Order: sequence, then C-alpha cells, then structure tokens
Amino acid sequence: MKNKTNVEDSIFRKKGFFIALYSCLGAVAVLAFVVTFVTNNQSNYDPQAYEQEDLLQVAADQVDGYLANVDPEAWFRPRQTPAPTPPPQETQPQRPTGPPEDNQTMPEISPPPSPAPTPEAEAPAEPDPVRVETFEPFTGDDSLAWPVNGEVIMPFSLTALIFDPTLDQFRTNDNLLISAEEGDQVHAGADGRVVSVGRNVVRGNYVVIDHGDGLLVTYGQLQDDAIVSVGQIVRTNQVIGNVGLPSIFGYENGTHVHMHVTWDEELVDPYELLMARDSYE
Repeated sequence: MKNKTNVEDSIFRKKGFFIALYSCLGAVAVLAFVVTFVTNNQSNYDPQAYEQEDLLQVAADQVDGYLANVDPEAWFRPRQTPAPTPPPQETQPQRPTGPPEDNQTMPEISPPPSPAPTPEAEAPAEPDPVRVETFEPFTGDDSLAWPVNGEVIMPFSLTALIFDPTLDQFRTNDNLLISAEEGDQVHAGADGRVVSVGRNVVRGNYVVIDHGDGLLVTYGQLQDDAIVSVGQIVRTNQVIGNVGLPSIFGYENGTHVHMHVTWDEELVDPYELLMARDSYE
C-alpha cells in the first residue's frame, strides 16, 4: 500500500513540473511577439511624413478632388522662411533747410535741458597743525641753575661716610641737600619735561624732570600743592613748587631742597652740574 502511494505522488509531481515548464515557454513566446510588433512599428515611423505643409484631413469621397487641386511638386520644394521685419525707427524732427515762405514761421526747437548744476562739495577745512612744545636737551657743556639760593647742608658722597643727624649715624649720601626757608620758590635747573610727580618717606613731595640727553633731576621736600603736572614743559628757572616741611628721614636737617641726579641711569653729584653761584640771580 505504501509503495503505490509513492508512485502516484511521483507521477503527479512530474506532471506539475511539465505544466509549469510549458507555461513559461508560452509566456516567453508572447513577450517575443509583442517586442517584434513594437519594433516593426517604430522602424516604419517616418517623422518627415508629418511635416508636409499641405496635409489636410478629407473625407474618403473627397480624395479625388483634393488630389486634383494639389501640386505634387510643391511637396519637394525647399521651405522658404520669411525675412525678419526690421524694427520701426524713431523719426527725428527735421529743421526746414529752405527759406520760409510768406506768413510761415520757423518752428522753434527747444535745446535739450542742461543738467542741473551740482553744488561743489566744500573741501573740509584742514585742521590747524598741533603745536608740540619741545625743549633743547641738556648737554655736557651746560650747567644747571640752583633750585634755591641756599647753602649745602649735606653733600653728595658715595665713598666717604657723612654724619646724618636725623638717623644719628654716618652713612653715604646719593643726593644733595640745600637749605631753604619754608615757602621759598623752587626753580627748574634747565629746560625739560615733567615725567613724575609724587611723594615718599625719603624725598617727601617731589617732582622729576627729564632735561634731555638722559639727565633726570628729582627736586624733593616740596609743599603738598603741585604747581606742575606730568607731561608739562618747563623752562630754566621756572617755578615748579615751594619748599615744604621735611619728611621723617630728613627732619633734623631743617627745611631744605632734596636734589637727586642720574645721567643715563648713573648717579651724578648735583654740585658738579650746578652753575656758579653768582649766575643764579
């Protein structure tokens, strides 16, 4: 029983296989026929047949009459393209050339309007040149004016020890102390520019002036109210301040002017640069 069933299943399987195969072959044949038909139609298509100028749609009973009125040679003549029409030109009014007839006036032709004059732009006024105040720099041939007319109460000394009554000891001294009365005017030793105004415990209120060529002079022990300001140009013997009370480090020396000088950052004895006493006046 089992063998019979297997034989029948194999027979049906073979039949199903052949049915599927014949169906595929039929579909391929139909597709080949359709492709051949479309290709033949496209090869017979003539695009020039639809470009005939006198093609008309007529009824079947009017074909003979239509062919009798159509010139067959016209189909083979080259098509003529119409020449382009030139654009219309503007006509300009013409002035009569001959003499005017009696009672005939010449037409007036107005000149073209002239462009409106444009106002000339005013040139900006040139700014006045800024006057920069300068001074003649100090040289080795020059001398400094005395800041006050007083006696030297403590000389400059970097090697020998000098007694300092305020500190109650001997020490070196890098400045020059010139005695003066409180309120006396202090004068600039030469032309220069104020570079610093300040206060400390050693010099008290002070003004530093750059006299040029690397020469810096500090005038100390001044009153609180500064007469000059940083950046100001001063001239020789110009008042730069007044003598004030001495600072805590110079109190025992009495009222005086503290004078400190450097030239190219080297300490210099102010007394060597001060002019003779009789030229101070």
